[in-house]
Amino acid sequence: MADKMRSTLKLLGFVIILLVVTTVVSYFVAKNVLGEYSTKQPERELVTYDLGEYLTNLADRGYVKVSIVCLLDGKETEKEVAKKEFEVKDRIYAILRSKTYDSVKDSKGMGILKNQIKAAVNELIDSGEIEEVFFTEIIVN
Repeated sequence: MADKMRSTLKLLGFVIILLVVTTVVSYFVAKNVLGEYSTKQPERELVTYDLGEYLTNLADRGYVKVSIVCLLDGKETEKEVAKKEFEVKDRIYAILRSKTYDSVKDSKGMGILKNQIKAAVNELIDSGEIEEVFFTEIIVN
């Protein structure tokens, strides 16, 4: 009788341990598989916006001519940029006029200029942001 009781307790202990292990494994599998689908963010709708062409003198000598297109993070940002376009253009002209010939003559300088334009325009926008600035035409003379 004692042997039968021990084997029954061993079997019951094994079943309990097996249940705990399968419950824990099921929890983590469900959390990883189902959590992946439930926490996915919807795709953002990126919008391009043509900021136009700029021609202005540089701070020291020569001139710069650029055409700028921005990648915006949504339609709401596009509406706001359109409302504030005169401010955006003013900031861009101010940045361009402050540059020297040597600071914009190469691709490194143009990269810095893109970042400055992006930061300046993002300061003007209350909701959303400019993701990227692209120069579709560049002349430095």
